[in-house]
Amino acid sequence: MSLATKYTGLILASGALDGDPTDSLLEVLSPFKIRILDSSLLTIRDRFIFSLLIELSPDHQEAIASDLDALTALGKVDVAYDFTAFALTPRIGRPFTLVLASSEINPSTLLRFTKEISKVGVISELKTNHEENFIVSKITFTSEGAVEILREAISPIAKEEKISASILESDALTVGNEACLFDMDSTFINEEVIDVLAKIAGVGDQVADITERAMKGELDFEQSLRARVALLKDQPISIIEEARSQISFTTGAVEFVNALHKRGAKVGIVSGGFHDVIDEFLKPLDLELVQANRFEIVDGKLTGEVQGDVVDRAAKRMVLQSFGADATRTFAIGDGANDIEMIESADFGIAFMAKPMLIEAADTALFVRDLRAILPLLGY
Repeated sequence: MSLATKYTGLILASGALDGDPTDSLLEVLSPFKIRILDSSLLTIRDRFIFSLLIELSPDHQEAIASDLDALTALGKVDVAYDFTAFALTPRIGRPFTLVLASSEINPSTLLRFTKEISKVGVISELKTNHEENFIVSKITFTSEGAVEILREAISPIAKEEKISASILESDALTVGNEACLFDMDSTFINEEVIDVLAKIAGVGDQVADITERAMKGELDFEQSLRARVALLKDQPISIIEEARSQISFTTGAVEFVNALHKRGAKVGIVSGGFHDVIDEFLKPLDLELVQANRFEIVDGKLTGEVQGDVVDRAAKRMVLQSFGADATRTFAIGDGANDIEMIESADFGIAFMAKPMLIEAADTALFVRDLRAILPLLGY
């Protein structure tokens, strides 16, 4: 028998989940001299599937088979097995994982991705989990280096199917010393702060129209921002606190920050909005960076002007480059045209519930309004 060939048993046990699903099978195998080569346990609802690949002596095959049949006869576990001399070929290439996140993943969609993977590598595991608001599928495969070809192939599929996709290099992935930069309005929070202020001030329709055109890239952001702020001239500063009381975190925002902080990564906000409104709101999260605009205020009233330079798309890109200068990876997450340069500059840019222009610029797009769905895409 060559070194690459072993006498092996492939055992598959399934049944109702009652206690530890591995106990009965391992108890049957324990008296024998066996080497475990591979194993996998999968539980779905109240059922389990437990697979084992073992190396054994051919002399023990009949005894093990008899004991496995006896276990099946008890009626609690169904066991199937196959014993044979088998050449164990080493897996060629490096391990990768394609992560998919969406509100819905169906068999035909999954098939489109697995077919593309099969062109460049060999799939070893496919696992899908249902979270609160989204579903995550992880497809593990080995490839000899055609991953960039795969990225190009899956990108149009992901956009068409409205699925977020990320390829992680399993043996090179480090999670921790990273920098993640968020846009604020309609991304990290549910609202557009300037629109909230405008509604309080009674000029909501005028400002909302300008905001929408700016987000689509139809208007220069700085000009549009100054035009919107001008409509707030002579408003009392009390509208700032009132606006702060009306904004809310996007689902999963707090959990996202906590997950990254727990692993030593840093999270920042770069916003075309205003420090005056968001600083106190964000304070409990202990973010490493908050950069935004400021209103000019005189005698307790807004003058209709912005203090200093406006945080526009170029400023967001420069903030990302500075914020992520010492990081192992940089992530950027936004939703509008003002985020394009930041998204393109990041190691991994995510368009979140975004306008088409940003989706085209991003590495992937998220179509589920839950920031927790981003975590598996980053390897968390």
